[in-house]
Amino acid sequence: MTQTYLTEKPKVVYHSDFYNKINDTEQWIRLTDGCFRNCWNCYAPQDRKVYDLPEIVRNKVVFLDMNFLWAHPNPEQILQELSEKRVNGKVVYYDFYCGLDFTLLNQDRINLCKKARIGWFSNKRKWYSGLRIAWDRGINEQIQMQRFAKALKRGGYDPRYSQCFMLCNGKIPYSECEEKLRILLRWNIGVRDCWYNNQRRGSVDPIYWTKEQCIKFGRLCRDHNHLINRGIYARYLKTKRGK
Repeated sequence: MTQTYLTEKPKVVYHSDFYNKINDTEQWIRLTDGCFRNCWNCYAPQDRKVYDLPEIVRNKVVFLDMNFLWAHPNPEQILQELSEKRVNGKVVYYDFYCGLDFTLLNQDRINLCKKARIGWFSNKRKWYSGLRIAWDRGINEQIQMQRFAKALKRGGYDPRYSQCFMLCNGKIPYSECEEKLRILLRWNIGVRDCWYNNQRRGSVDPIYWTKEQCIKFGRLCRDHNHLINRGIYARYLKTKRGK
């Protein structure tokens, strides 16, 4: 039996609604919806929707916005408000689950993110002081990535604790993704490989890439994060520069 895959966006109804769910330890919120990019693999609408910031009642907050920096009319004001929130006398830690658009992150916005404790939660719900971003598009954005990486350091973030989502086994060629990985390594930024069609590393069926490329890239991502998390690449750079 031949297995086939859907490689174009199906027509789906995208649910754009305000969201504010609370459990014992966390609060999940949608402040905005919409994105201007109309990426081939994404269902997000291009129309902006904006909702009021609800009362923050937990010390761990996750935002579900698709492109907050574009969709919200005043993201700087929201970031400032978030920085001032306290729950039970303690500061609040935040995570933009879908990542922030790094091409829209200038120095002032990164500084505000740092002040507001924008980071990310691991699967074990440990918070890390780094930014989630996504680089699903092509290598032509490498200049913007370089500017972001420099601003990230100036803003007080340790690049090692940031995460860059990268779509794999998709329409961006393998060779470009491999080059993007080299650029992220140069700036000491970790990668979160996201495999097209909801697949996972280690059990990927090829769609746009070959099987060999999928296997190799999964290993490269694993090694990439190992080099960064252990500080191996940073020590190598210091040695190479004679520091």
